[in-house]
Amino acid sequence: MTKNQEKLQALSEKLSHYAQKFPILLSFPANVYGIKASSQLQQQATTTTTTTTTTTGLEEGVSHEEPNYTKDNVPLRTSSDFINYRLLDTDIDFISGEPTSLSTLTESLQDFVKDLEKTGCYESVQVILGRQSRALSSNGTSSSISRELDVVLQEKNWYKLYMGGGIKQDFHPAASSSGTGMIPKMQFETSASLINLTGETDVTQLYYSLDQTSTPSLSLHHTRPLYSLLPGSWSDAVLNMDQGSKIGITLKASVDTLDYDTFRSSKDHVQKVSVKVSNSTVGSNSTGHMPGNDGVYSGLEWSLAFRDVIPRRHGTVPFRYDASPEVIAASGPNLKHSLVADYRLNGYLTDDRFNPTAGFDAYGGAEVAGPPGDVGFVKLWGGASVHVPIVPELDTDASKRSGFLKQVFHGLSLHTSIHGGAIKGLDFGGLCYSGGTGRHVTNISDRFHVGGSHQLRGFLPSGIGPRSTGGGASAPGGDSMGGDVFYTASASLSVPFPGNKFLANNGVRLFAFVNSGTLTSFENAVTNVGSFVNSSRTAVGGGVSVGTAIGRLEATYAVPLRYAP
Repeated sequence: MTKNQEKLQALSEKLSHYAQKFPILLSFPANVYGIKASSQLQQQATTTTTTTTTTTGLEEGVSHEEPNYTKDNVPLRTSSDFINYRLLDTDIDFISGEPTSLSTLTESLQDFVKDLEKTGCYESVQVILGRQSRALSSNGTSSSISRELDVVLQEKNWYKLYMGGGIKQDFHPAASSSGTGMIPKMQFETSASLINLTGETDVTQLYYSLDQTSTPSLSLHHTRPLYSLLPGSWSDAVLNMDQGSKIGITLKASVDTLDYDTFRSSKDHVQKVSVKVSNSTVGSNSTGHMPGNDGVYSGLEWSLAFRDVIPRRHGTVPFRYDASPEVIAASGPNLKHSLVADYRLNGYLTDDRFNPTAGFDAYGGAEVAGPPGDVGFVKLWGGASVHVPIVPELDTDASKRSGFLKQVFHGLSLHTSIHGGAIKGLDFGGLCYSGGTGRHVTNISDRFHVGGSHQLRGFLPSGIGPRSTGGGASAPGGDSMGGDVFYTASASLSVPFPGNKFLANNGVRLFAFVNSGTLTSFENAVTNVGSFVNSSRTAVGGGVSVGTAIGRLEATYAVPLRYAP
């Protein structure tokens, strides 16, 4: 690099640093406009503004020509109050009247746009600033010149009809730790939605699906910001909370059948009503760790579910069960009344949410079930992972000059994780089922089921833990009965995919791992800790992984070193 180039680069850095700190004072509230198409955002030519001084000391000028979207404004369903509430929850200081730096302004408005786009109510969201506005101070003199803030929205239709196909995967709130052992299945999906009818990004959806085993599911939910559902002072109290306008609530009723035939020879037919509040409107209508829920998530859900555990029927003898005696004994209806609290970082402190190479991630949750339901328990789960880069990645030129080992191991990262959970049955003085043994037996549907990729590689879904001596045709090794206490731990090393720049540049990585874990009853874990640890299963192996928009995808080959205690 020549001296002139160095000077130009230094000057460019100084200008960039100055621009990022440049203070901008924004007027409030923001102007909210509607458009039919993005082409309306094309600005008309502006005229030069000249200023003169009047006898009152105020500057007057010929204002520039107004942009198209202000003259051809399309009526909106969206409430302007809603938009301004969301702006108040950014890092921009609208209250004190002090200017905000350009860097803070840019970052905050980008987050504001992303949050609105996630609601699914808008084709596009644009934020435009720059038009000057003036305000008079109390003594009649001119106050500081501020910039108008225009929010330009292209709304979607008030309704949406959908018909297509998808993949069914049932997630439990503790899915990242305990899992459900569910194998994804193809399904037919159809839905009808009412979008943003009240102007608060509210969504009402009726959803129906039919999977490849002809198992149907039906749900109806309504999602909206919490403050918009509450009266007067209650609404104000929510808005006065930090990020209060983003807190969402979802009211939901559903009928579904969870297919556990592949590992415990039974299905759960569930009829459920629930109310969920979370720190984001989108998150209140999900389990919190699904793709699309970026950033820190916290939620609280109340639910009342009527569940019926139905053993697998024999293929040729219609009045005979094809399941173990233990599953048949655990079958039948039950009523679950519970409260679930859930917290997840969702990769907020990592460089990549689904395939990280550096950073820290964690999650945790708790569930309490009791009267008026007839199952009672307290359940805890959590986990954490640490990702440490060991060898820095090399650029193209450095890679060509380096030796074979450096080319192979550049970008090497160490990954460690640990997960665990426990459930303890409660009878609430005889109001809930205790199994008749005095041990406060938990229901098979509430226990942990451990195994499978992303949980304990080298073992089948729900492949470890207490099992029956025999099982149905779909579970010849014995039905998984689930356990009350579990842990899994893993350590792995990963590198960018060697020998293929396209795969390496698109986040595909090779990894080698060792993982261990176990699952047992509460009594065994508490009374004999040594036995609990000694019952650990272990496997080693390797694989390929990539982070995608729908989550982490990986293909692994594992060799179990220890199958059973």
